[in-house]
Amino acid sequence: MSEGDGATCPFCGAAWSEDMLAQLDRFTMPSGCACCGGAPGAHAAAAPLPTEDICCAACGRAIYRGFAAKQESQS
Repeated sequence: MSEGDGATCPFCGAAWSEDMLAQLDRFTMPSGCACCGGAPGAHAAAAPLPTEDICCAACGRAIYRGFAAKQESQS
């Protein structure tokens, strides 16, 4: 891989850090989305949605937003 290849921040152009890439890997399957990886039969139960943002290590802006954690209804 040559310099300039790979993911970059859309806001500041910095290359993704190893921590950012590891965070993305935790929330996705190699073949696609975090939910099913492009194959609904890939998992038996619904995969938990990521709740934390993936933010640029250089500028701090959120590149991917996590989903809000579900609040328990209080009756």
